[in-house]
Amino acid sequence: MRDSNKSVLFICADQWRWDCFGFMKHQNAITPNLDKLASKSSIFKSHFTGIVPCGPSRATMLTGLYPFIHRSVRNGAPLDKRFTNIAKEVKKAGYDPKLYGYTDTTWDPRFLNDEDKKKYTYESPMEGFDPVCHLPEGNPILWADFLKSKGYNIKNPHELYTREKPKDGEGYVFKAWDIPTEHSDTTFLANEVIKDLENTTSPFFYHISFLRPHPPMFVSEPWHSLINPNDIELPKESHTYEELLDDHPFLREIAMKFLNKDLYKEVRYKDLRDQDIKNLIAVYLGMCAEVDHNIGRILKSLEENKLDKNTLIVFTSDHGELLGENRMWGKLGWWDAAYRIPLIIHEPDKKNYEINDFTESVDLAPTILDWLNEDIPVNWSGESLIEYTRNGKRKSIKPYVVFEFDFSESHYSQFVKEKILTPEECSLICIRTSKWKYVHFPNLPSLLFDLEKDPQEMKNLAEDKNHQEIKNNLLSKLLSHRLRHQDRQLSSIQISKDGVLNVNGPQSRTIRN
Repeated sequence: MRDSNKSVLFICADQWRWDCFGFMKHQNAITPNLDKLASKSSIFKSHFTGIVPCGPSRATMLTGLYPFIHRSVRNGAPLDKRFTNIAKEVKKAGYDPKLYGYTDTTWDPRFLNDEDKKKYTYESPMEGFDPVCHLPEGNPILWADFLKSKGYNIKNPHELYTREKPKDGEGYVFKAWDIPTEHSDTTFLANEVIKDLENTTSPFFYHISFLRPHPPMFVSEPWHSLINPNDIELPKESHTYEELLDDHPFLREIAMKFLNKDLYKEVRYKDLRDQDIKNLIAVYLGMCAEVDHNIGRILKSLEENKLDKNTLIVFTSDHGELLGENRMWGKLGWWDAAYRIPLIIHEPDKKNYEINDFTESVDLAPTILDWLNEDIPVNWSGESLIEYTRNGKRKSIKPYVVFEFDFSESHYSQFVKEKILTPEECSLICIRTSKWKYVHFPNLPSLLFDLEKDPQEMKNLAEDKNHQEIKNNLLSKLLSHRLRHQDRQLSSIQISKDGVLNVNGPQSRTIRN
């Protein structure tokens, strides 16, 4: 049971790139509140999620498990009920873990009745959380009810996130959201958090999950006009969609996705012009600015209610956003922009450190438990980052990061539909060092990129005979990583004549001299 007065404010913004902050020197991003937080916190500049998209990335972050263990690898792929998570663990310590927003968790259907609504959605709150303000994109009922109380005519809550589609030949409708910012989903969520902070008297655990800057790409004023699109540099493009049709089989499928007008919603990718791209990036940064503003309001409330002195503040994202790089949008593939994410950890009364060592989203749940002086489950893949927040360095340094992507669904590829690959073959796994990235597929050609010479990650060196030793070395490291981090929930136990014995190694799975 809890024996301290420590609290946790765990904030996640959906689809926020690692570099779109003032403290990261982005030339257009306006994020004064997170900049201020970063100035008195540890900033992790090489932090990566373990998988995309939303549900799998959050499962990874909240369970502390790599995707190849938890296997909730698609939106709609269930999370095995046997696995614990950060909410369940802090509950054991006496906390009531409250959720504001969503976790996009698909529940294990084996333990649900047929009538249970959780059996028909991937947007359920993760087991263990108290969803005091559950706000999934698919059905934001609480926000819709609030808008109704303000006189809005709301028929279907999900329709709040739909808008007019661009016409043929039109890439994007650049127009402010007609719901004012004081009534936006972002402001509504922040208001609910602030209301509860004002009435909090005991140590708390709040997980706050903002939808933005996740699409759809629109935002209210003043955020819509905050960034001048003409000040934005166009992202680098190495190929057209048509050129990619003759490239690697995976790239061909992704190009077809962006050329398929039947998939288009608020953006017609094949019709995008330079000005459309600048407008989209300006709106994305405007959404970031609105979230930053509301995080600032939450942090101010934390201080005004004298709760900041004993509160660990964590800010991160579930995954990144390609934002037009290589003509790609959203989160997919192997590119850093989809997997590299922000991480700020503010431990009260500790110095500001900038950490360039690799860290991963599986490290967050262990970090929180370590700070609360609670045991970290032996099966978890991640390692606590508390050494970094207190010393600016750690003995156990990761030499690489590993992340995955499942592209079996038809909105990513037609491999399964056309019976080219089985669903089990529609996946990739990456190992990334400071210089190299190796991408392995079960039944497609592998890829190798020199990140120093090819930051766009488009010049494949995997078939170059001069790089075979490098590729083999990375493949060996990847295999060793998988073996080292296999599920050890039961394998860490030995049943013998002496009873139950623990046979597991350290959390890092390696001996550090």
